[in-house]
Amino acid sequence: MTRPIAAALAVVALAVSGCMVVGFDEANRVPQNDGANANVGDSLSLRNVFLLGGTDSASHPPQQALFGVIVNDARKPDQLEKITMEGGGTVQLAGQTLALPPDQAVGTGNKPIGMATGVRGNVVPMTFTFREAEPVRLMVPVMTRTGHFSNLPSAPAGPPSSAPPVTSPPPPEVTNQGTGSPGPTATTTG
Repeated sequence: MTRPIAAALAVVALAVSGCMVVGFDEANRVPQNDGANANVGDSLSLRNVFLLGGTDSASHPPQQALFGVIVNDARKPDQLEKITMEGGGTVQLAGQTLALPPDQAVGTGNKPIGMATGVRGNVVPMTFTFREAEPVRLMVPVMTRTGHFSNLPSAPAGPPSSAPPVTSPPPPEVTNQGTGSPGPTATTTG
């Protein structure tokens, strides 16, 4: 009789310890990001897309920075042509279009990919339209400018950065210098 009881106790102990480990893992799991995520077929991945509101979630600033990372997993370049918001409002990309080179992530380095005006609510339906890939609709959350969001820029300082491919050296850094001339002067540094 002691042998079946010992076996039963061992099974119960293993089950309880397994449940405790699973519960521990779930309780301490950190989400990958706070924004919206989507895959566009096998070619594009949109990660951590969010709008940055003000410090109070009840009132939105007139313009909000749009952050997100877009990874082009395809072998050919693509571009983000426009983003539309449902229910009114507009999104202005950081450039006329957003170039998406193959095997690179664009939108890294805490630079917004665009600016949104006319945002209503704390979750905004947006459609991302690409030159090659199918459009994708995301429910983009509006984050308050608190915690780890408090140090993000409120407007793009230029086109969003792209991560260099793993197999090639990083591109040269280009800086614009205000010279008072009709156009900016680009300086390449090594």
